[in-house]
Amino acid sequence: MKTKGMPMKDRDDLVRGKAAFLARTEQYRSLGYDRFAAADFVVKTGGQLSGPALDIGTGKGLMAMALARQGLEVISVDPDADEQALAFLLAAEAGLEDRIRFIWGDASVLPYSDDHFGCATLVAVLHHLEDAAPVLEETARVLRPSGILILADFSPEGFELVARVHREEGREHPVSGMTLESAEVFLSRKGFKPTVRRSGHNHEVTVLVKNAGGRL
Repeated sequence: MKTKGMPMKDRDDLVRGKAAFLARTEQYRSLGYDRFAAADFVVKTGGQLSGPALDIGTGKGLMAMALARQGLEVISVDPDADEQALAFLLAAEAGLEDRIRFIWGDASVLPYSDDHFGCATLVAVLHHLEDAAPVLEETARVLRPSGILILADFSPEGFELVARVHREEGREHPVSGMTLESAEVFLSRKGFKPTVRRSGHNHEVTVLVKNAGGRL
């Protein structure tokens, strides 16, 4: 697992990546889906959060930035170095790079001690994971007792909207991983308690609290 200040990536590639991200963001917005508003909605659904925060599967960094805007120190983890480089650029342009540490690596093997984080987020990640259990197990390990775990993924309408945009580009949006419901069952067996379920901004959100009794 590699820690990056500014992840290395060709500047021209970054510029092209940013342009593609902004174009996709506007395309989604024209269809009624605001990615930034969705990220803020998910974070606010978690209620009063304490740091440090862990954002798994950061992608373009929208959740990491939403957490940072709440005043939290954030650790961002993603297996895609190119995504992390673009996420850093977007965070820097938003003036948030000092609050977010970007790590390029595997979220099933995190370089943190037990009970390290006050909260964690996995947003639009589960449907990409063929086997989410190792990531959920590791997230549970590094989250402190009474820590908050926010799980979110697209609603049926959200999945259809994303699939539509991908089809228009001649691509498919893969959906083969764990559902929110199955993740909730898995984590409940590990001592997590679901406390909030909400839908909005083309997402479904489940908030769980880790057993305050100690290590799982």
